[in-house]
Amino acid sequence: MIFFGMPFLDVRDLEPPQPLIKITKALEELKEGEVLEVLGSRPFVHLLPRLRELGYSYELKRTEEGYLLKIWKSDRPVRKEDLEGEFTIDENTNVGKLLDRYPEALEILVRYGFTPLKNPILRKILPYTVTLGQAKRIRRLSDDKFRQLLEELRKLQRNEGP
Repeated sequence: MIFFGMPFLDVRDLEPPQPLIKITKALEELKEGEVLEVLGSRPFVHLLPRLRELGYSYELKRTEEGYLLKIWKSDRPVRKEDLEGEFTIDENTNVGKLLDRYPEALEILVRYGFTPLKNPILRKILPYTVTLGQAKRIRRLSDDKFRQLLEELRKLQRNEGP
C-alpha cells in the first residue's frame, strides 16, 4: 500500500511470522530513495539487528497507534556473524545462526515444513527471529518429528570434523 507517496504496511493485527513476511516482501520492492513505513503493535526487536546487517537503516518511534518503523536502503556493509566457539543444536538454537554455520541445513528445514525459508529474501530476515523450538510450535511439528529434525541437524555438526 502506498501512503502519501511512501510504501506503508499496517501489521498490528497479524500473528508472527506474518509481519516479517509482509515486511520482507515490501523490502524486495523498495526502490532507491524510498522509505518503507511499517506500523506494528510490537517494537520489532528481532528485525532491527538484521536490517542493519542487510544494508538498511531505520528509525523507530512509539506512537499512539503503536510502533512506527521507517526503513530505507543504507550504504552500510553487511556484517558477518561470528561463527567461532561452541555451537549447540537444540530447541534454543537460532535458526538464522544455524543456517549461517550450516547452509546445508536449509534443505533439511524445508523438508520438515519450514517452506518460507525457500524465499531468499525471507531467508535473510525470518530465521534470525526464531529459535528451532519456536519454529516447531509455528509449524506444529510433533515431538517425534522435532527429535528427528534435531538428529538430522546434529549429523551436520558431527560431519564437520575438528
